[in-house]
Amino acid sequence: MAQEPVALLRELVAIPSMNPYRSETLEEGYGEARLAEHVAAILRDAGLDTQVTEVQPGRPNVTARLDGPAGGEPVLFVAHLDTVPVEGMTIPPFEGAVRDGCLHGRGACDNKGSMAAMLTALRGVAAAGSNHSPIMFAATADEESGYRGVRALVEGGIAARMAIVGEPTRLNVVIAHKGAVRGAITTHGKSAHSSDPTKGANAIYRMAPLLLDLEKLAAELPTRPSHPLVGPPTLSVGTIHGGITVNTVPDRCTIEVDRRLLPGESPEDAAAEIRAIAERHGATMVDIFAGGPFEVPADAEVVSCACRAVAAELGEAHTIGVPFGTEASELMKAGIPTVVLGPGDVAKAHSADECVPIDQLDTLVRIYERIMTAE
Repeated sequence: MAQEPVALLRELVAIPSMNPYRSETLEEGYGEARLAEHVAAILRDAGLDTQVTEVQPGRPNVTARLDGPAGGEPVLFVAHLDTVPVEGMTIPPFEGAVRDGCLHGRGACDNKGSMAAMLTALRGVAAAGSNHSPIMFAATADEESGYRGVRALVEGGIAARMAIVGEPTRLNVVIAHKGAVRGAITTHGKSAHSSDPTKGANAIYRMAPLLLDLEKLAAELPTRPSHPLVGPPTLSVGTIHGGITVNTVPDRCTIEVDRRLLPGESPEDAAAEIRAIAERHGATMVDIFAGGPFEVPADAEVVSCACRAVAAELGEAHTIGVPFGTEASELMKAGIPTVVLGPGDVAKAHSADECVPIDQLDTLVRIYERIMTAE
């Protein structure tokens, strides 16, 4: 058993499944199709009823079901197929090298480690026939940029008694996390030859005072009421693009803004606050993404089940909140009580030397098995 999740994770890491973000073109190594077919083959070999369903061209979900004698709604396990791109990595991204007690590669931590543990546990439970309730597994597309995969599952009417979402939590049970709204803000000007800039209107200059107002909002947000598990709301400007050439007055400048939401905050209200600043400066704002915050009651059945499984392996279990977002928010909106539980540290996710500890991976297989076989 100890080597099985490691070998499987190396297989998953070796298949690039980078998210193309807003590009319609799937260049080599982008999109989830190859990895989805590999995961589907593993599930079919284990005897599970398995479907591959396209969410967008070349970007499918994989779902599988294992029936149990008790019947009823299944326990759902979810892990996403896509990773971020590999630019800037300092290690071979698809080699899956094992050293210093960790497996290294793009997606090892986010989120193929969770997927390998789920698949390993599910194969073992299926072979032993040790589950009482039905189990459903879903490998989703497009978690990194739009939640299209999990939203397609929800729109398709997926139902479950409870759900476990795999993400790097260091084997802690996450019961709350932030949401996010993102928008692209554009200031407009008039192009002209830079030898006489008075004949144009510089869109980059027009962006400058808007940025200062966003910086003020970013400084003010942490003074608002904080959440006991996930901390204060935040705002960050992540990208800026403007101009064509250095000797042309730019007629357009665009920034992308990321606003993190607390449980109880409205994505619509947060976006409206940013939009009001943009419009005050004559700019336009286009919504890029909205993912709600997440919180499950601490006394929910799914929390108790997950904590019992973790404590049985580690001696104790901790419920925590995290500042990043996951697909748990979409499942909770669909009425499925959910927790987030997986191996690795989010600080290693998306990083130049992404990796996941092998001991956590092995332990998580046993934790997932306990959840899958709980009565």
